[in-house]
Amino acid sequence: MRTILFLLLILTWSLPAMAWEPLITGDSRAPEDLFVVDKKNQTFFVFSNKSPLRKEYKWEVTTGEGVGDKEVEGDLKTPEGIYFIERQIDTRHLDRDLYGEMGLTLNYPNPVDRAKGKTGFGIWLHGRGKEVVPFDTEGCVAMDMKYMHRLEDMVQLQNTPVVITSTMSWEEDEIELEKSRKIADLSLDWAAAWSDGTGEYFEFYLPDRFARSSGKSFSSFKNHKQGLFNTYDWMDVYIEQPKVLAGPDYWVSYFGQVFNSSGFFSSGVKRLYWQKDEAGDLRIVGEEFRNYNKPGLKDSYIKDRGQRLKQVVEKWRQAWLEADVDKYASFYHPDAVQGNVRGLDSILKDKKDLWERGNEPAEIEISDIEAHVGRDGFEVRFKQEYASRSGYSDKGIKTLQFVPGSGDSWLILREDWRETG
Repeated sequence: MRTILFLLLILTWSLPAMAWEPLITGDSRAPEDLFVVDKKNQTFFVFSNKSPLRKEYKWEVTTGEGVGDKEVEGDLKTPEGIYFIERQIDTRHLDRDLYGEMGLTLNYPNPVDRAKGKTGFGIWLHGRGKEVVPFDTEGCVAMDMKYMHRLEDMVQLQNTPVVITSTMSWEEDEIELEKSRKIADLSLDWAAAWSDGTGEYFEFYLPDRFARSSGKSFSSFKNHKQGLFNTYDWMDVYIEQPKVLAGPDYWVSYFGQVFNSSGFFSSGVKRLYWQKDEAGDLRIVGEEFRNYNKPGLKDSYIKDRGQRLKQVVEKWRQAWLEADVDKYASFYHPDAVQGNVRGLDSILKDKKDLWERGNEPAEIEISDIEAHVGRDGFEVRFKQEYASRSGYSDKGIKTLQFVPGSGDSWLILREDWRETG
């Protein structure tokens, strides 16, 4: 009975999808600019999603000669789903009647397409040097060059989605979609689990479908990631607020991503493809990362972490001012170095001896806090003025080197002091 049920599931997964006819609405988690191809009406829409949803442009296009969603290479069909513009190419060396002067490549087949066994490649948005007539390509989406030039100014490579549908309808009203909010929250949880480097990270994935989309076993993916978790002393994964779009039977969340660890830093665009498992829970069935210098991403990362660390520094200052040993200890890494003192136990012994002799802090003032990415974590530098109850005082520059702890915590790995008099 189990074998029959398993075969039924496989057959159901392999059946051709019905024509996709979505309702396009405004949603705070959708992109601000949305491109939609309506194959039935041979129309390309540009929407602005700025509450309400507004149609900015409506252009004539031509799509594949074949009817329906693309399944195999050579079927002359235009795929249906959520795709992303990858790169711009000069097509002037090709047949200008067919390709015009410029093309924008799409990521067909996307991970869900690959999981379904779809084949083919080379699906573009491109110009046309001759009259645009309906259903006149081998699977691409083509339009007059005057429209391609307008499109060129709107596109952010790797981060611009194109929704290709059988046909569609749209409404101006903004609708807060529960599923979009859920997937955005799950994406943030996924990034936090990755930063922690625990087994919880792998629970976000649906192993069998992820294996089909990636072309490798889930165990090899898991072993590779686990090896990285064991290699890095710490990891910090930052993602922008995710954008979410619904496809025919899947959802895509995408965002700028920064990965920062000891001696390694990368940034780019990550896309996660979500589907429901048998229990109805949303799981990741595919992912894509493009190592792309997304404008403003690193600055956003530094600003976000800087604001968070300023709050940590203030709590650390308060714990120090109260001479609360346990609270003070919670801000330090077990291997912390404080000047010439190494290890948290030694740092605490030093502080206890000092405070028990009547040298508790009386006043600690900090100002001009600056934070930046260092090779081994985040460095926070500020001016500090200190006075103890015994009458000792000094002022100078304090530098704290932070690394991520568990959850949302940040721990001081190194503390340096330079007195300025």
